[in-house]
Amino acid sequence: MSVNSVQVDQERRPALQHGENFLTPGHTAEVELKVPATIQGPKRTENAKGNIWVTDKRVLFVADTLDTPGTSASAANVPSNPPDYDAPPSLSSLEIPYISMRSATYNLPTFSANHLLLTFIPSSSSLPDPGTGQYIELKIWIGEGAGHAIWKRIEGERIRAAERQNHSEEEDLPAYAPA
Repeated sequence: MSVNSVQVDQERRPALQHGENFLTPGHTAEVELKVPATIQGPKRTENAKGNIWVTDKRVLFVADTLDTPGTSASAANVPSNPPDYDAPPSLSSLEIPYISMRSATYNLPTFSANHLLLTFIPSSSSLPDPGTGQYIELKIWIGEGAGHAIWKRIEGERIRAAERQNHSEEEDLPAYAPA
């Protein structure tokens, strides 16, 4: 899992890894990344608007604009102050491999918009290690009414990745040879 490391082409589509395929087109999305308090710093929340893609290896998000920390894409035209010295970097892209994902839920709240909630542990140094028993959360509001379909794709690929990992960890038993 890494933040701000996704390579994009001229059309702002993420570059694919070798052998990777898109499973969904880029849907508009608004994300909220929640990082719990860690030994490296206090808890923080980052928001961004952009597009989300699901591939057979990972979930990718690319923000519409390169915002300064503490702003959103809708407030990008408002003059802002320079970021603080200790401000975290703004969220411009995010990639979550299925092997680092712990859960994917589709929530239908009564008084707010439907959203996906992904919990994961970071696999790189771009986000702090949340510690034992804690995870980083990504809340995603997907446009075009595609939330449930995206969740089904993510959950299916997450389960397949876990099965592939479990299968590769299992030892092959020696073949039985009669005496």
